[in-house]
Amino acid sequence: MLMADKMDTAFAQVTKLLFGKPLSPWKKYCKWLSQSVPGGKSVPSCFGHGTAYVPDYGFFSKVPEKKVASDEDAPIAAGKTIGKISDVESISSIASRLKDFAYFVPTYSEGKNIDVENAFSTLDCINVRESFDPWTSKNCSHVFSIMESESLFGAHRVINSSFSMHIYNAYYVQRCFEIDGAKNCNDSYFCHNVENLDSCMFCFNTKSKRYAIGNRVVGKEKYLQIKAQLLERIVPELENSGRLSFGIYDLLAKRPKSRP
Repeated sequence: MLMADKMDTAFAQVTKLLFGKPLSPWKKYCKWLSQSVPGGKSVPSCFGHGTAYVPDYGFFSKVPEKKVASDEDAPIAAGKTIGKISDVESISSIASRLKDFAYFVPTYSEGKNIDVENAFSTLDCINVRESFDPWTSKNCSHVFSIMESESLFGAHRVINSSFSMHIYNAYYVQRCFEIDGAKNCNDSYFCHNVENLDSCMFCFNTKSKRYAIGNRVVGKEKYLQIKAQLLERIVPELENSGRLSFGIYDLLAKRPKSRP
């Protein structure tokens, strides 16, 4: 009997907490998880041994794939030299010869990393995939610049947060979904520029609220009723298509007219 994939287990746990129903497999939702986070791709080493993960971010996106070397092939790349340089050569002529011996090894990690795949600049991570700059975190995928976090999926610049999905620029956030610009928030959905929220939905530019919808406190009973209706909309769409057709950045955006 095959053991369950650790990322599938983590993803099912987070979706159970957020939506009341575990979703799997994780790979079905990867494209959706990556939609607001810089991604990358696995490239075969130009010297034939292993692969290297090349982020689609900054100067990495300009690296020629034919010049990418894996960590295993780094010693081979390091052994390449420009050869003899004559006394009369100019800087420009030397630069023109760089393509003959220069290779990129886009692999960087520090500390102890376990079960980390397709990730760049990792530090003491466990079970992290498809990510850029994750530090001291575990059970995460499609994250960008996170630290001291656990079970995040689709996250951008997050610190000390856990069991959340599609959260951006957030600090000390737990069990949240589609949150941008948040601090000290729990169990909240579709909020922006908020602080100290607990069990809130569709709140913007506000702080210190509980059981609020649209910045208005409605009480626990009404809140749970509306939340149930929201999840009844979200869960079937995720199960059927592997993605949600709207997110925090779509709520105030003008939707394009449908084509005939």
